[in-house]
Amino acid sequence: MTAPDREVAPPTPIAATRTEPLGRWWLRNRWEELAFVHWAYEPDLVQALLPDGLRVDTIDGNAYVSLIPFRMADAAPRWLPAIPWLSSFAETNVRTYVVDSAGNRAIWFFSLEASRLPIVALARWALGFPYVWGDLSIEEGERDGMRWRRYATTRRRWPKRPASTSVVGIDIGERIAEPSDLDVFLTARWGTAAEWPRGSGTLRHHPVDHPEWELWQATLTEYHDEAITAAGLPEPTGDPIVRWSPATRARFARPTRV
Repeated sequence: MTAPDREVAPPTPIAATRTEPLGRWWLRNRWEELAFVHWAYEPDLVQALLPDGLRVDTIDGNAYVSLIPFRMADAAPRWLPAIPWLSSFAETNVRTYVVDSAGNRAIWFFSLEASRLPIVALARWALGFPYVWGDLSIEEGERDGMRWRRYATTRRRWPKRPASTSVVGIDIGERIAEPSDLDVFLTARWGTAAEWPRGSGTLRHHPVDHPEWELWQATLTEYHDEAITAAGLPEPTGDPIVRWSPATRARFARPTRV
């Protein structure tokens, strides 16, 4: 596997809840109706797309790339109330799992699609996240006693290239009483990594805290996606790991340079 140029500290332990106090937080979110669709990848393929200063995190020799559609709600700074329409929207992200030069286990986003242009513009400018403005929808219902969800990204509006669409349909099964080590590895990430300013080579860690995930078994019933290959990755192969979570509340502390 190709090694980053910068020295990377040993990774922090993986835990289902945050092990250190978050500190003063500035941003809150509520994440609702989350579908987690995870694929195993060869670590070299993922590492080749990461910036200097990050190394791909692995478990049992595998890297993972995840497609995660959900509904964002109550997205606002701590000192402001949620703004109707603006603070709630559909979002889909493509992400992988990394260790930064300070040893933080974090999430690296290849793309984040959202249906609110002001949020997209602000997150790109202020946080360095590769947000894209698009048309997204979430449908939900029940058939034969089983709950289902359908998430769709039908068009990228800005930036338009590379274009991508995404459809994920799931049936929701039983609640997972004890998440596996792999479930915790893929969901219990206590920060994000981003390059800011974009293209500068400077990385920042954005700490986050939220309750332990409530995860449910899920089955993929419909799938079409171009966002993963648009990120430069090959088409995923094999059976994905599919989970669903009803909601969790998150708080972010201010990002720090690493």
